[in-house]
Amino acid sequence: MTHPQDHTLPTRAGALTSTIWAAAGALARYALAGITTLILARLLAPADFGLVALTVAAQELIGHVAPIGLHDALIQRPHLDRAAQNAAWWSTLAVSGALTLVAIALAAPIARWFEQPRLAPLLGAVALAAFVRALSMPARAVLARRLDFRTPTLIRILGMVIGGGLAIALAALGAGAWSLVAQTAALHLTGTLLIARIAGWRPGRPTRAALRELWAFAPSVSAFTVLAYLTANADDQLIGYRLGAQALGYYALAYSVMAWPVRDVLGGVAVVFYPVLARFQADPPRLRAILLEGLQLSALFAFPTLTLIAMAAPPVVPWLLGARWQPIVLAVQILAIGGLRDATMMLNGVVYRAVGRPHLHLMLALASTPCYLVAFWIGLRWGVEGVAFFYVLTGWLLHPVSWWLLSRTVALPLRDWLAALAPAAGGTALAALAGALAFRALSTIDPLADGPALALSVLIAAAVYAGAILVWHPPAVWRNASALGRLVRQRLVRT
Repeated sequence: MTHPQDHTLPTRAGALTSTIWAAAGALARYALAGITTLILARLLAPADFGLVALTVAAQELIGHVAPIGLHDALIQRPHLDRAAQNAAWWSTLAVSGALTLVAIALAAPIARWFEQPRLAPLLGAVALAAFVRALSMPARAVLARRLDFRTPTLIRILGMVIGGGLAIALAALGAGAWSLVAQTAALHLTGTLLIARIAGWRPGRPTRAALRELWAFAPSVSAFTVLAYLTANADDQLIGYRLGAQALGYYALAYSVMAWPVRDVLGGVAVVFYPVLARFQADPPRLRAILLEGLQLSALFAFPTLTLIAMAAPPVVPWLLGARWQPIVLAVQILAIGGLRDATMMLNGVVYRAVGRPHLHLMLALASTPCYLVAFWIGLRWGVEGVAFFYVLTGWLLHPVSWWLLSRTVALPLRDWLAALAPAAGGTALAALAGALAFRALSTIDPLADGPALALSVLIAAAVYAGAILVWHPPAVWRNASALGRLVRQRLVRT
């Protein structure tokens, strides 16, 4: 039995609606996470954040990495039936369940390795919370195939409100790192229960044929994701082991500031592009056009946002978080520069999976992971700033290889790729120059020094950027603006 939407290609209006929900959800999540973090940063010590950061690898491995291959296999299939859903759910239960037991068994030895006795129970609790999330992955895939991103977005926001409120209350009562664990548990439990109910599907008995088909696709995706998370978390583990929990707390928060535009917002949008591109895998010209449009829209958001983070970090970070977080400023700036590269690659992995060639992403990860590990180790000599610098430097050095592999996969000319990025790059450069000059001039006026000068400079930079985009007239913006206008008019007529 298949859903009716499996037999129709996605429309621009449907994809745009899903993208708006994904982007709006990411912005709302960031706002909620930012408010919660600002409050918790004043209630908890950096070491508390560092301890929980040491559990992130286990949390992601169990709740995301293990089931992601099966999740993506469900989306990539031309048609989805109940047998495939059943096979994915039982496979997720087996794989994530086994990893949860391993994490609990190794919690005490890992705590001794890091010389952090409080880590063991935290790691066990986080592993169980991640297992609960893993069980929702097949249902999430069903919603993604329908381009229903409204449901998971609203559910996640609800979970964040519940989890954030619980974390703040527990932190105020002196629960320390356990307040952050409770936040994660509340978020995952809320999401799994509501998504399973709304998706309208319950697991049944799997078939051998369905299991074989899913496992022919899933291992490459999961193996790549393992390597990606190894790279993403190796810096945390090395900093925690060599420099201590406080240094890790600094680094983890600095990374989270940079990661918002890339991982949270663009990552959420990339989730929408995957089912859309998968439906057009048999139409290469259309797939390339969708890829370039997504790349252009991603850059138009990420480039100015990351540049603003890098330039405004010195005055803004201590003002928002307090003077004790001053040491993260340089790391935030370095990582924001690296985020510019990440923004141009957010859709690469989506393309490999959509065309049924996830092994290419795995090959790239196998080649790049050792380079990153060496970079992290070298950077430890200069503290968290050194780790950030060598991570970003390595990423930029490997960037041409990443682009070459993508271009060979979908026959993408370099000039088309650069043309998609040009409006964002040019507009951001002009805005940054205008903002810097305005801040320098306004800072000399005593009533406008510091905060007012910065706020006015940001407004001037935003105006210059908007003007540059209007002059450049990037096609992706105007096509989607027209589609959005039609969509709004249709909704108004219906009401």
